Amino acid sequence: PVPTARPVSQPANQAVAPKASPKHRCPAMASPAAAPMQSRAALTRKSSHSLLSGVEPEVGGLISLNYHSGWAKPCIHYRVLGTEVWTDLPGLAFSKAENGEGFHAQITGKGIEFVCNDGVPGGWDKAPGDKNYFIERPGKYTLRNGRIEQQLSPPKAPALVVATEVGSTTVCLSWNPPEGMDEAEIGGYQVYRNGASVYKGDRALTWVDKDLKGNVEYSYEVTTLNVQGTESAKCLSTVVKTNVPGKPGPPAWLKVSATAANFVELTWKPPCDLGGASVTAYNIWRAMPDQHPSTAECVGTIIGRNVETGQDMDILEWKDTFVKQGESFMYQISAVHLPDSAMARSTSQAQLMEELRKKASNSLLSVDEGENEGPRCDGVLGKAQAMLKAPRMGDTEPHILLQAFNWESCYNKNGWYNVVKGCVPELKEACIDMLWLPPPSQCVDDRGYLPGQWYNLNSKYGSDKELRELISELHGAGISPVADIVINHRCASEKDGQGKWTSFKNPDWERWAICRDDPSGDGGGAQSTGQNIEYAPDIDHTNKKVQEDSKAYMKWLMEDVGFRAIRLDFVLGYGAWFQEQYVRAVGTPYAVAEYWHGDVQVLRNYINATKGVTAVYDFPVYYTLKNAIHSNDFSGLNCGGRLPGVMGCDPVRSVTFVENHDTSHLEVVGGKFGDNNQVCRAYAFLLTHSGIPSIFWSDWSDRGGEVKKQLKALCQVRKSIGVHCTSRVNIAASQGGLYAAYVDGKHGTIAFKMGTNDWSPGGGWTVKASGHEYCVWTKGGK
Repeated sequence: PVPTARPVSQPANQAVAPKASPKHRCPAMASPAAAPMQSRAALTRKSSHSLLSGVEPEVGGLISLNYHSGWAKPCIHYRVLGTEVWTDLPGLAFSKAENGEGFHAQITGKGIEFVCNDGVPGGWDKAPGDKNYFIERPGKYTLRNGRIEQQLSPPKAPALVVATEVGSTTVCLSWNPPEGMDEAEIGGYQVYRNGASVYKGDRALTWVDKDLKGNVEYSYEVTTLNVQGTESAKCLSTVVKTNVPGKPGPPAWLKVSATAANFVELTWKPPCDLGGASVTAYNIWRAMPDQHPSTAECVGTIIGRNVETGQDMDILEWKDTFVKQGESFMYQISAVHLPDSAMARSTSQAQLMEELRKKASNSLLSVDEGENEGPRCDGVLGKAQAMLKAPRMGDTEPHILLQAFNWESCYNKNGWYNVVKGCVPELKEACIDMLWLPPPSQCVDDRGYLPGQWYNLNSKYGSDKELRELISELHGAGISPVADIVINHRCASEKDGQGKWTSFKNPDWERWAICRDDPSGDGGGAQSTGQNIEYAPDIDHTNKKVQEDSKAYMKWLMEDVGFRAIRLDFVLGYGAWFQEQYVRAVGTPYAVAEYWHGDVQVLRNYINATKGVTAVYDFPVYYTLKNAIHSNDFSGLNCGGRLPGVMGCDPVRSVTFVENHDTSHLEVVGGKFGDNNQVCRAYAFLLTHSGIPSIFWSDWSDRGGEVKKQLKALCQVRKSIGVHCTSRVNIAASQGGLYAAYVDGKHGTIAFKMGTNDWSPGGGWTVKASGHEYCVWTKGGK
């Protein structure tokens, strides 16, 4: 066998155009973060220095290799990186090591690609995966049991550690690399504050320590870590005293946590920037929604510290009971370092404030009077009303989902959130109780499916404020907003030190968050647990930090922004077990996953993989129903007495649809579902049957008044009869020209037919909705 793998035809620095995404969402060139990716072939030998750099290195330097083998006279067959010339077989013979342990060889060159053999050659020693070994730089190495390790000298401590900037809450440290240590051997640095490790990072020579107390001395030491993780001795300590404390920042994550007819409850967290001293109290401000924030008055003060233990509280709450049903107010919170008795709302509170002052630290006591209270946080709107009841998997409410956007909604000149907000009364009248909104976060593309900064809610659909106002309006109408969660992939905000788009912001990640096999070749994480994409960096969900941030982001959307259900985008891209974790981490709300597949068994396997916490869009029903209506043959809608797709075997987890933002413009599905009559007939079937039906915005708003009239009537029938996800369906006919069925709801029964043939349920029924080649009768209802 030939022992060497010849160089691939395409070097790693040659970019190739990205393939078209099956979803055709947005050209990858819309942003540098989604620039052309390297080919998979280019990554075949990613360990090779010559291929990665694209430049042939000069031959020079000395590579010393100790080889541990049971062979009597092993040889090394190699080429110097930057050349294409291999040694003649069997190669250079190893000599016996001086210490008697193994064999030794010395080769001149800046790097080598090699394999070892028994000297005949008859037996070959290759790297795991039947690949060649690589050594990329001069130095001393050991090869044992298929693993190469560099023999490094003990690392040295960094030189000249100094504080370049000092604030009341931050200290910026800088240092020089260790003197006389090869930079290639440096793996990173570790920082100690007052003897405890506070940072472990890469080769960067600066680091900023944050969230410190003001007017306090801190001692810093730095060590060097080599590439094998060995740590040096600590450098000489540097003592730094922070500046006098300033104002605290605005409190974080203010939200309306509960409402009723007679109260509004608020919760929030301490400021991200404490200003160099503890925050021990908070003021609550309230204003009318249509008035300027400057008109707000302070309506409450709470203590934010346990006076007995001295422990500051992580989560704060306050209830406004001075409200009447239907009243709305804009609320803000400000943080206070140390309250005085003038802020007290009661005698007991004044006593607590006095106790706080007696036990205050030097940092708190050094705060100037003008720096004691910080700015108010962004306001939230609270309305005294009953809380919205969120949908749950398997409940028996007659849910109707509406996808409240299409492929062009992001370009609406009035702002899409404002458009939808204006439609809320009509949606409520139609009994729609779930509204799927577009991806909410800042994005590289216009449509939201190449997200960047997760916690930035300003997008092409509207501003953070407009989104929150829309969600508040939906809550008031009893409609649950559904968040479109796009976390399989993400686009970086900045280039890293090597000029690669791998620096993510809000939350902050680096290349470690990108899958190792991402087509860009820039990933430093683990292997992807799903399908790779080429239009944005593939995120490594095996990483604990990614998992924590994904859960926190989803929790923030649910608890702070106000979403009540979720849609998971492109679940093929990462493991179903992560999706299960994420859904459970936010309280197991109703969740539906986009798993584009027409095989019902594949979808059932996915549902089982998530342990049933997600529903799916029922593509098998979409394909079957589309074919049935176009052919006027409905035999495919009866599968041994059951409905087709997930709808027939697990209706609790079936979200049925006629069209969505992808199918409406992709030719891969054969174009749009059909004309107005065909679309109305399809919705008539879905809205009167089990599962949860989803209506597409363009079908609702862009097909004219007659279509909307029919859809409203069908929605109201579902609500009146109480048809839900597990309603029993008795199929009376399914053949060429006719489909007919009886469907039981909580409050009555529906009789339904569609097709060109005549059919009637008989006497005692009332026609409640009808259209071209379909009719809906009911008995009972409310």
